[in-house]
Amino acid sequence: MAATGPSCYFLPMRIFRRSTAALALSLLAGGAGAAELRIGLSVMPTTADPHFHADAGNFTLHRHLYESLLQWSGDGRLLPLLAESWAPLPSGDGWELRIDPAARFSDGTAVTAEDASASLRRAATIANSPARYTPFLVGLQRVEVVSPQVLRVFTHGPGPLLPNGLTTIMIVPARIAATAQPGDFNPGGPAAIGSGPYRLTEYRQGQGAVLERAAGWWGRAPLPWSEIRLRILPHDAARVAALLAGDVDLIENVPLRDGPRLAATEGLHVARQDGTRIMFLAMSRQAAADNPLRDRRVRRALSLAVNRAALAQQVMDGAAEPAGQLMPPGRASHDPALAPPAMDRAAARRLLAEAGLGDGLRLTLTGTGNRFPNDTRLLQAVAQMWRQAGIEAEVEVLPPAAFFPRLSAGRFSVALSGWLTGPGEPNSFLNAFLATRDAGRGMGALNGTGYGDPRLDALLTQALATADTPRRQGLWRQAARLAFHEDVAMVPLLHVASLWAMRGGIRYAPRMDSLTLAMDAAQAAE
Repeated sequence: MAATGPSCYFLPMRIFRRSTAALALSLLAGGAGAAELRIGLSVMPTTADPHFHADAGNFTLHRHLYESLLQWSGDGRLLPLLAESWAPLPSGDGWELRIDPAARFSDGTAVTAEDASASLRRAATIANSPARYTPFLVGLQRVEVVSPQVLRVFTHGPGPLLPNGLTTIMIVPARIAATAQPGDFNPGGPAAIGSGPYRLTEYRQGQGAVLERAAGWWGRAPLPWSEIRLRILPHDAARVAALLAGDVDLIENVPLRDGPRLAATEGLHVARQDGTRIMFLAMSRQAAADNPLRDRRVRRALSLAVNRAALAQQVMDGAAEPAGQLMPPGRASHDPALAPPAMDRAAARRLLAEAGLGDGLRLTLTGTGNRFPNDTRLLQAVAQMWRQAGIEAEVEVLPPAAFFPRLSAGRFSVALSGWLTGPGEPNSFLNAFLATRDAGRGMGALNGTGYGDPRLDALLTQALATADTPRRQGLWRQAARLAFHEDVAMVPLLHVASLWAMRGGIRYAPRMDSLTLAMDAAQAAE
């Protein structure tokens, strides 16, 4: 999921155990020991609170410290974690989960169903969040603690996809969930108690963090790393330089143009996972009634004026594929009949003329710098393609902290953004970005475009309550045809691959969810 806000909730600098200078030196220290892993991250975490802000940078940090009831494997299989089993309720309106009796928090206390219930409640209701986890919990009606080891979650109808959403909610002790504030989860804070394999010992905003292996971790998997050093390197060149210099062992979001060069460099390896992110254009209809983007012909013209194949090959250096829908090829809900639109500038001009814009269209194209792969280059390329079809676009590049609040609030004309498609189904994206806003149901939480179609809302509601998987996939395909082809509610551009690069002594298994987790890194066999 994309970052969605600027908030940072970490301890004041005077409370850290080391001085800023000492921590900076420790993060830059060379020569990884046999049990130390140094990772260069592209996205800065915004909070240590596992419930405050649903953001990809936070996902990476939190999954080292906390655990969810269920988890995705790297290849997209739903697996047990804190819950050792899960099954649909006989009544057909929810799920029963059994907590693993061996699960323990870092303070030695057992993980219980009450802890899970309190964590779900906190994640869904936490105040002042720039992006709550509610898109992942759509359909959740209530939670019942049956016993210390048994939790029942009730849904509106069968709720077949709720287990997928439970992978996003980290579990903390109930006493902490009831009273903790975001800052309480910082290093040494009273709420910094998780069941994960590591604990956060140091953090310097904008520089990085140090994680130590949790003593007595209850998990059964071996942990080859006793210490994890995370360096925040948002600029592509800086991440590559740090890897080449030996300052880090592993980097994520390898610049697409550098992938082949790094793969050919002696002592380095590159891992790739295709189709982990969709890059798309969102078009706001929130302005005055004469906003031209309210006209479907104008939105279709914006789509037809883009040469997706050229973007994939020339801008994204071959590490992307043209997109005409949310889910990439190979996923169950992908519709082979929904092909990416071919560029047709003449048709784009004709549509603009039919919409009364024969003299051209002027707008602002807003996006991020150094948040998504090649995002600034992509913005410029799209604007240049539009110009050849009579569409003048002023490019506005914003830092992520400024961009994402504007995206969700609809304060833009056209915006370029991205979303991790990951494993599972497209419900989270469709519910968050394209459903009509309904705070009571958790629908449309990130819908800043003003789009809403009762037909799409009905398809989403029906799919979320359809237990039969093939039938549900058919409903997702109908939703994709309606949203992306008929309504042109958004313009999918590219399915982008994720790349990692590492030094010779490290092997990293690429993940479908694009996360960078130390638990998936191993020392290479001699």
